[in-house]
Amino acid sequence: MNDGGALPTRTWPPGRAIDDEQALAATCAGCGVAWRVHNSLAGFRLRCDCGAWVDVKAPPAPLPPPIEPPAVAPADATAQPNPQGGLITLPGAPGEVVFTPIPVNLPMAPGTVQRACSSTQARWTNRTLLEFAALLLALLGPQLLALLLAKGNEADLLLPFAAIVSGALVAAVVACSGPYGRIGLCAAPRRFFLEAVLAAGVGCLLAFGWIALLRCLVDGLDTDMLTALEHRLGVPMALFVIAVAPAVLEEVMFRGMLQGRLLALMGLRTGLLTTAAAFAVCHGGTLALPIHFGLGLYLGWLRQRSGSLLPGMLAHFSYNAMIVLLEI
Repeated sequence: MNDGGALPTRTWPPGRAIDDEQALAATCAGCGVAWRVHNSLAGFRLRCDCGAWVDVKAPPAPLPPPIEPPAVAPADATAQPNPQGGLITLPGAPGEVVFTPIPVNLPMAPGTVQRACSSTQARWTNRTLLEFAALLLALLGPQLLALLLAKGNEADLLLPFAAIVSGALVAAVVACSGPYGRIGLCAAPRRFFLEAVLAAGVGCLLAFGWIALLRCLVDGLDTDMLTALEHRLGVPMALFVIAVAPAVLEEVMFRGMLQGRLLALMGLRTGLLTTAAAFAVCHGGTLALPIHFGLGLYLGWLRQRSGSLLPGMLAHFSYNAMIVLLEI
């Protein structure tokens, strides 16, 4: 009978000295005897003298070192914004598979997740689809609700309110998601803003030419939808609905969150093309699809070169405003 003293520690294999680095600790639930077991028995059971089974559990695997964002260097007034500023790259040779888990809330540079293991790529893909679905619902949901609640042309009168609600919902999704929708809201060199306005003018001329070509090829083509909307809402509200709101919300959505994740998953070229295709398809499978694809591809390229979403917002606004004012 135990006299109240500490129970002796048993070892397995019996009578064998076990180094601390090779020893696993286990306790019998039946009699409370402590066991010191060789690590080769991890995951097995041994029977204690009292007849109870003792589970020998393997030690928890050491966690890989976390991937931390790089330290932010002091601001340099003469330095140009870096298109990869704020993004994280992985060490190692190109093509080397990285098995360290990459958290989905870190802003990874283009192509980095391509080097990750399949489980990490799956998590990033699922997160990308989830965020994009939430953004689509936030952007289009209020407009669809306005169409369902209103009758006939009355839905147009609700579009300004729907745009405001969409903005609030998109901001909420961005706040609750990864960093890609926020890191692009930074300054850019002036030359990119000048380029944005010039590119919007060129894009408008191309749109004019495309519409004129379609009118020659397609009989009865209706291109007066924007004109009718402008007449019902007035020019200021039409500019808000068609130019201001899409320029801000769609740039954060497509060139910010979606493009950031797709570039990390697919690389620069494939990511830009996929983002532009998604931008064009989300604007409807209309005859203007080539224009929307070209616009989306340029805006994505501008985002990468400038390191900011702001020049793209200006280009997007200028292009849409020209379309409204010139009543294409």
